[in-house]
Parts: sequence; structure tokens; C-alpha cells
Amino acid sequence: MDEKEELHLTSQELQVLSELDSRQFGFLKLRGSEHGRTRALILKAVKYLEGMLVQVKEEERACSPGDRRDICIDPKTYCKLGHFHLLLEDYAKAMSAYQKFYSLEPENWKDPLFLYGLGLCYYHYNAFDW
Repeated sequence: MDEKEELHLTSQELQVLSELDSRQFGFLKLRGSEHGRTRALILKAVKYLEGMLVQVKEEERACSPGDRRDICIDPKTYCKLGHFHLLLEDYAKAMSAYQKFYSLEPENWKDPLFLYGLGLCYYHYNAFDW
């Protein structure tokens, strides 16, 4: 696929993606052949979301300081990205996305799906104190 070619997600794909979160970790085996289509869809969604975030950052840099406009990214975008990376077992990227989600709004610690995903990342890295 050409780098400049835009990715599009269909309404069916968006519906499937909306149902995926950290709760499927361990149950949805994306390395197996039976979930190959789901893995490909998640990879496509990750590429789409990361491309969108890069585009927003580039637009922010391109604006002159006087012409600065706030481009808001919904913090839940980072949480969803964290879920996708977690399901792909990319713990470093999942942790990064979850931390960005939390840093944008500290009240986000009340989101149970975020807490579960973040906890799984911490558990993976044996980063827990009792």
C-alpha cells in the first residue's frame, strides 16, 4: 500500500473495532490463524489511528504561533490505541498509549477498561508493588 494512500475503515469494520478492548486480552488469540482477519483489521486500525495522530501533530507544527489553533484529539483515541496494541501483545506501545490517555485527563483513572489494560501491561513487566 502506498504511504500517501489514505486508509478508510468501513462501518462494519468500525463496528467490529468498537467491540474490542482490553477485556478480550487472553481470549482473542491473534497469533492463531482463526483470528487472522481480526488481526489484520486491528493492524489497519492502528495504522489509521497513528497516521491520524501524526497528521494532527504536523498540522500543529505547520501553524504559525499567531495562527495557532487548538486541534483536539479525544483522549479515548489513545485508550483505544492502547487496547489494540495490548491485543497485538505490543506492551511497550500499549503502555505508552495508556499513559498518554491518563496524562490528558487525570480523571481517566476511573475508566475500568483502561485500568484493566494498564494493569495487564504492568503485570507483563512485573512492575507492581504490594
